[in-house]
Amino acid sequence: MKTNNKKLAVALTLMAAFTFNASAEDTPKENSAFVVHKLSDNLYAIGEPTYYQANYSYLIVGNDKALMLDAGANQKEDISKIVKSITQKPVSVLPSHLHFDHIGGLHNFDSIYLLDTEFTRQFKQKDGLYHVPESVYLGNFDKFVLEPFKVSRLVKPNDVIDLGGVELKLLGTPGHTQDEVALYDEKNNVLLSGDHLYPSSLFVGNMKDYVDSVSATLKVINKDTAIYGAHAGTDPKQVPKMTYEEIVLIRDKMQAAQDKSAKPEAVPSSDLVKNANLYNVDDQVTILSDIEFKDGRKYGY
Repeated sequence: MKTNNKKLAVALTLMAAFTFNASAEDTPKENSAFVVHKLSDNLYAIGEPTYYQANYSYLIVGNDKALMLDAGANQKEDISKIVKSITQKPVSVLPSHLHFDHIGGLHNFDSIYLLDTEFTRQFKQKDGLYHVPESVYLGNFDKFVLEPFKVSRLVKPNDVIDLGGVELKLLGTPGHTQDEVALYDEKNNVLLSGDHLYPSSLFVGNMKDYVDSVSATLKVINKDTAIYGAHAGTDPKQVPKMTYEEIVLIRDKMQAAQDKSAKPEAVPSSDLVKNANLYNVDDQVTILSDIEFKDGRKYGY
């Protein structure tokens, strides 16, 4: 989840007027809500540049099967058709967390993975399905209702998902939400960071947890790690990539916000947020804490 701020005002204006006209090499379907970026032979970023939050989901293809990190925000156009145009291997989807803008296409997948923690297990009911309340997935913002779903596999923090030739370590990264996760491919030195880290406005649900998670992430990755997040920065057409040094800056600013040595700034007008404490990190990244949404709700955790 991201919001606009004074640094993103120009980008959001462009997004509102943006008419998609990518080349056939970039997207498998003309006028699609989705744009595919091939990052390597086994990694694809599937962007939604015309969506107001500029979401990016990721497809990782192994020798035996494939995994989607997030199911896109679009609730009408089937993201799984885009996936099938890339690979015919069996595909599962793992939400980076359960916010509405990452699970819009969840119903299009037969195999769903989910983080295995006390927080997520509470949603499983006697029918064997997971019933997630709106207060968790926040679907009212997009008039989205999440139907109960079946989970094929529960994945614990530090478990490895083996796709055949590609192994993904699941990192539990609470702070944005309790169920936030990232995936680390050690062999290829790639971190898919979801809403844990991306080059725009980071929403903080719990500052202490967030600081701890970013600090833990820095111990896993290194200065050469390719880091891809879930929301684009000022250019919605660009895959949201970050550097190790930027993650250090985020951790340091969050630490300063936590110990109150950094003073928050006023939050500008936003699609989602009414009030929050804002901390600038660099020319793209800001941190929002103590958030109150436009509908009067506090950002829960």
